[in-house]
Amino acid sequence: MSHYERLLLDAYKGELFGDGIFSEMAARDDWRDHRATLQTLAHIEARTAASLRPLVDAAGIDAGDEDETRRLGREMGSAGGSWDGFVKALFDALPQFLANFVRLRELAPDPRDPALAALVAHEQAISAFAQLEIAGHSDISSVVLTRYLETAP
Repeated sequence: MSHYERLLLDAYKGELFGDGIFSEMAARDDWRDHRATLQTLAHIEARTAASLRPLVDAAGIDAGDEDETRRLGREMGSAGGSWDGFVKALFDALPQFLANFVRLRELAPDPRDPALAALVAHEQAISAFAQLEIAGHSDISSVVLTRYLETAP
């Protein structure tokens, strides 16, 4: 498997995993105050995964058991913790994901592919959301996510 194919598969499976984790967190009663935001995050992840699927297929990559990937995300999403801890962990994880997504785009046969542009842009939007949350601007943080959904292809 080429480096491009590995990064593409990791990105695709990461989006499926993210959909699972955010969906599960949104369903938890102890996170009901953040339900709408978590549902938006899950929607962004699911939409990004769907946009990557044609690239995975075109590359002839076996993505494995997608339901299992989502299940693993849901399993992680059922773990306890605080909102602030979750946002901090998300924020800390994002730079590596973003670096991999940028590298994936650089290696792609068509670096301007809309799915790859959306992959990078969605991670930037989630990062901006997390930055605003950490800075104490929870009153406006989810606007970044909503705006992304309204304007992304």
